[in-house]
Amino acid sequence: MADNRNPLRIFCRNCGAPAWFNILTQSYACPHCGQTSGIDDVRKSVNSWRTLQKDSTSVKTAGMKFHSCLCNTCGAQIVFTDNLASQTCDFCGSKLVRSEFSSPELLPELIIPFFITEAEAMERMKMWAQEHSSTAEGRMLLSNIRRLCGYYLPYYVVKGPVQAKISRDGTERSYQCAGFIDGIAVNASKQLNNLVLNEAEPFDWSYVRPFDYGYIAGQRVKLCDISDSAADRRIKDEVNADFLPEVEKVMQTRGVNLEISTGDMSVMPALMPMYVVKTKKLTAVMNGQTGRIAVSAGRFNESYQWLAEPTIYTVILTLVFGYFYDYDPQALFLGGFVFGAIIFAAMTQGKKAVRTDIVLKTKAVRAERREEKLEYGSEEIKNPYDNTPVFFEKNEKGETIPVKITFYGLSRWAAVVFYGAVTIFLPVFPAALFRLADMGENEQFMDYFHLEYGAAWFVLAAMIVLIYFVKGVRVDMYEHPVIQAIQPDGTLSPVGRAVDHRIGILYMFGVGKRSQDGRIVTLYALIRSLGGAGVFLVLSIIFILLGSALAIAVDTGTVQ
Repeated sequence: MADNRNPLRIFCRNCGAPAWFNILTQSYACPHCGQTSGIDDVRKSVNSWRTLQKDSTSVKTAGMKFHSCLCNTCGAQIVFTDNLASQTCDFCGSKLVRSEFSSPELLPELIIPFFITEAEAMERMKMWAQEHSSTAEGRMLLSNIRRLCGYYLPYYVVKGPVQAKISRDGTERSYQCAGFIDGIAVNASKQLNNLVLNEAEPFDWSYVRPFDYGYIAGQRVKLCDISDSAADRRIKDEVNADFLPEVEKVMQTRGVNLEISTGDMSVMPALMPMYVVKTKKLTAVMNGQTGRIAVSAGRFNESYQWLAEPTIYTVILTLVFGYFYDYDPQALFLGGFVFGAIIFAAMTQGKKAVRTDIVLKTKAVRAERREEKLEYGSEEIKNPYDNTPVFFEKNEKGETIPVKITFYGLSRWAAVVFYGAVTIFLPVFPAALFRLADMGENEQFMDYFHLEYGAAWFVLAAMIVLIYFVKGVRVDMYEHPVIQAIQPDGTLSPVGRAVDHRIGILYMFGVGKRSQDGRIVTLYALIRSLGGAGVFLVLSIIFILLGSALAIAVDTGTVQ
């Protein structure tokens, strides 16, 4: 059931202790007595709270008069009490049109009261601007500091389970996962920079209260001015942004795509305290509860971090190549050019500069009062919940079960190196047999065993292994993850057949993939699908392999 004062908190219906959402069972569970409550039970409890809250608000506001000011330029709708008025819009500077406001249903259900006074906010913002006077943000804020106004801004508070479909760039396989978002604030104002407002979070949800007109008496209030469809998009974007970092950790890459489903979430309109300085170029906000500051002057950075990895690979391979030529400058240049062309072509396809808006901000610390003096602590406010996703897969019986998925590991990288070495030095094995058969009585094995004569195969195989390493190995590992079922006691057990987890260079050519009928494609099936071209390709590979093996091992001067 929901708390009468704070509906974001859920308590056990049996013993009254705080209940937590269990992602594995998709239900609320009490850590003390073990009682569980389904999502529907919690939703009914929240809806009941909403009904009681609306009835209470209607009684309390009977006879009270509120006004709204509608800006014809930017569309902002601001609520004032009888004793407060405004002549200009604080968001765009236009004249306001004042009208009567008497629709309680347009106001929110929750509110976090201001903790910091306007004078305290002015002092803190001014101090920050002076400390950052060397930046454009600091100078612009300092010259516009008198524009600072305190507002209750419109938000949606989102809480509940999340389901997501995850895919990685360049791969065909998708994954299903679930998590839990335990309260995030989604800005519902279209005049303010959403990124800047996000950077002024988090809020301390232990201080959220049911909305009451008494909180906004003498205060400026901005109402929600985005459409329902825009609100849905923002909620999904915010949930995605909150969920994505944890998904990236599990998937071990930033190149993932999320399709978020938020159907079972509770979405509650709320008012959050913010101090705002808004001009054409500057957006500066300060969290009226915690004192966190976030400022943007419209500047941005362009990042090319994705160039680092192919550059490192190119340098390493060039140095290894140069070792065999005593680091001759000409050989290093040619080797670096060839390796660079292959690696950059494979790893930078579709990549472009990543643009990041510059938002300067203070630490997310909590404001506290000691003997009526405002102080800011040193400990940062962190999310009080764990939004690490849990993945789900079907087992051999077709049942959907929670699993742990891993992609990279020491044993898997060892397998990649082993298969790469075997591919490159494959002619050495038949060459050894040929050498043993051709070796005379007084000869040593290495007398006429010349690896350099197998250059035709080594060059071809090295290029294939290089392409696999910089491009194919990523796809291979993500298409063949190691999956372990999470048992009720937390232990892990393997899921699926070993062939489903196997990786190898032939995967680049389709071997090991599942066909439309669910069967795994074999090398024989691949050759058959290619017809005559497949047979010719296989014969050519065999010819190069045997030719290189004979060249390595057979002493042409002694062949009879």
